[in-house]
Amino acid sequence: MDTDYTAGAGRHHILIVDDSPTQAKLLEQMLAEQGYRVLTARNGSDALEVIRSGSPDLVISDILMPEMDGFELCRRVRQLPGKARLPIILLTHLNDPADVLHSLEVGADYFVSKPYSRKLLLSRIRAVLEGERLCRQGDVEGEVSVGYRGRQYHVHADCAHTLELLLATYEMAAEKNQELLGAQALLSNLNRELEQRVLERTAALTQETAERLQALEELRKKDEVLMQQSRQAAMGEMIGNIAHQWRQPLNAVGLLVQDLTLSYEYGNFSREYLESSTGKIMQMVRHMSQTIDDFRNFFTPDKEKTEFQLEKVLRRTLALIDGSLNDKGITIELQAGEVPAVVGHPNEFSQVLLNIMNNAMDVFGERKIRTPRLKVTLSSHQGRAVVTITDNAGGISDDIIGRIFEPYFTTKEQGKGTGIGLFMAKNIVEKSMNGSLTVCNTGEGAEFRIEV
Repeated sequence: MDTDYTAGAGRHHILIVDDSPTQAKLLEQMLAEQGYRVLTARNGSDALEVIRSGSPDLVISDILMPEMDGFELCRRVRQLPGKARLPIILLTHLNDPADVLHSLEVGADYFVSKPYSRKLLLSRIRAVLEGERLCRQGDVEGEVSVGYRGRQYHVHADCAHTLELLLATYEMAAEKNQELLGAQALLSNLNRELEQRVLERTAALTQETAERLQALEELRKKDEVLMQQSRQAAMGEMIGNIAHQWRQPLNAVGLLVQDLTLSYEYGNFSREYLESSTGKIMQMVRHMSQTIDDFRNFFTPDKEKTEFQLEKVLRRTLALIDGSLNDKGITIELQAGEVPAVVGHPNEFSQVLLNIMNNAMDVFGERKIRTPRLKVTLSSHQGRAVVTITDNAGGISDDIIGRIFEPYFTTKEQGKGTGIGLFMAKNIVEKSMNGSLTVCNTGEGAEFRIEV
């Protein structure tokens, strides 16, 4: 438990002499909390005026001050009438053992090192004001009685020996203080160096972040260019699909028109026959018109992500290439199971399916597969929808299967492939739909697996 220094403190006046307003204020507050009445002076000259005009019970003075330092103030006070025994405590930084000798020379009572211990300083103040002394003349001649921490020590030593011990102790304390100051200076330098490194690293990170943002912006623009190129390539393929879709109904319309003419020439023309033929022709025209709408909707960009059914998009995509599949003799097998709805851009997903199946059709033609077959399966796995597209075209060679999703990689002849279709398909599935697009070889051909 801390000692209570406030008892009886209210009748004592203490003069603080310090040119630092901050240090003086801190000491003043500490003493005021203990009940002492505090006076302050900014330098030795002002302090002398206060001492001459008043009667402080104790003076606590810093040593280093302008105009008049603490040593000179102490010497002047000892020369004032009636002030020879005024207690004076000097504050020192323990930088020079000569301070001890100088303090003794000018008649100081105590000195306390800065930064001072609150407990030690208050203990010294109480002892001084109550007339207690650490050292007194002993009962035996040449003996000094020393009271320290509740115990009395009786020392037989001459003045020279006492001063030597005092100087040695102070010199050691001063040395330790210098080591501490050196350590503090080293720590301060390390802190400054650390701050500089932090600033440099922060600047480097800022620059790196700016470069990464610029790189991301360039990648975004490049993706936009690739997407546009992919759309243009898909449009070219779609024109071929439209031709396949229209070829059969156009031939049928042409045959019906010719049959109308022949019927008229041979006298078999009738109103019933005319209405029947006209109905068939209009049905085919509406079919071709619907085909145009289907392809136009296919190329309309989705503005926002929506929830859609995979089976509906899958059947719509197969309808777009139905003519091409029939012309090339490709059999399509669809197995559609129950799957959860997915969120994304339906038209973009349709382009993914179309790209994979168009690639398969190209391979069928290049390798002249006799009975080309595509199998499309819709299923679920661990709560996710899975679409697999399998062909019987012989598979993908091991030396290129790991590269088919790279941009601009193609095995087609010059002018027949851009190498961006599968790259964009993978981007759409993985980035827009948080899914995965992978490929592997089966016993008969390649299998593309989409999981969303």
